[in-house]
Amino acid sequence: MNRKLVYLSLAILAPALTACTPPAKDIPALRSEMDAAVAGNLGQALYHWEASEERFEEANHILGHWQNDHYWNIDQRQKAMNAARDAASHRLEAEKAMCAWLTEVHSDNHDKAGQVQRTGAFFSTGSATPYNTNHHDINVIGQYLQTHPNATADVVAYTDTVGSAESNKRLAERRAASIANMLRQAGARPNQLRISAVGEADGPNNSPNQKHRVVKISTVHAEYVDCPKLK
Repeated sequence: MNRKLVYLSLAILAPALTACTPPAKDIPALRSEMDAAVAGNLGQALYHWEASEERFEEANHILGHWQNDHYWNIDQRQKAMNAARDAASHRLEAEKAMCAWLTEVHSDNHDKAGQVQRTGAFFSTGSATPYNTNHHDINVIGQYLQTHPNATADVVAYTDTVGSAESNKRLAERRAASIANMLRQAGARPNQLRISAVGEADGPNNSPNQKHRVVKISTVHAEYVDCPKLK
């Protein structure tokens, strides 16, 4: 064969062979894109929901065979039961992930976790009956606790140093009990209230001091979460 003809044939064939060569695989890049598709709570919710549907269809297909009296064996039975259990498991995981995503979306519209302190009432020396009660804040806190079962409140009572430390401790207990009762009447549950009678505040003995004759209420706002009963 003419050498020039051979070279010409190779020159024509080379591009054709190159065109037939499969492109390079980029497995890491593909994995990265796929991982991104199911990343985060929403991605996991969609992933588990689709997996639940797939496994449900497998179980439902076998159920149709049974209902139509098609042939089946023990392996098919186990396959169907496993598929049904997997479908339920994936659905639960989808619900959890979806609720976590909803919490991310809604949490900015709700109270943040943390503590807010209010003075609930002021008392005269030696008295457990308030002469000035912050009814507005007590009602607001009581209603908040009623609508937020996971929230709690600390009710802390103080006295000044007039009288004995022992009698002031008992006085603080009565003061705390009176304000806690107001909170319960406003909607708080007993188990949401943590009552503490500090008694005498710091200061010289036998010193009347109005700022120490108080009951303070601190509400502890639970962190907002969607679907709180879903475990």
